[in-house]
Amino acid sequence: MTLGIMVVASIASGLSFGHTPGTVLGTLRFFRFWLGFGIGGDYPLSATIMSEYSNKKTRGAFIAAVFAMQGFGILSGGVFAMAVSSIFEYVYKAPPYEVDALGSTVPQADHVWRIILMFGAIPAAMTFYSR
Repeated sequence: MTLGIMVVASIASGLSFGHTPGTVLGTLRFFRFWLGFGIGGDYPLSATIMSEYSNKKTRGAFIAAVFAMQGFGILSGGVFAMAVSSIFEYVYKAPPYEVDALGSTVPQADHVWRIILMFGAIPAAMTFYSR
């Protein structure tokens, strides 16, 4: 259940809607709240599942791996955000802020944060399985 909430809320965060910046931020806050709700449920469940389904010999290593993957996810998310930003900067050239403050942000820059937020649904969606 928490995994489904995380996938849906992550995709919905990137699809935040509205005609003004305030309404976009309002819907973004709403969906990010539910993403946090899903993450908050998933953290303790991951460690619990690993401790219940592992044997005594490997239990400690599996639980350590669960918590180590959190750091790996944070690191890979930052690397992905820098890569997407670099690609958009290369494709959509804009003058520096010092030269043209208004023109330094291209309209396509709105897509950058949306892509980054929606990409977070992919690792969570890859963990779904059926018995």
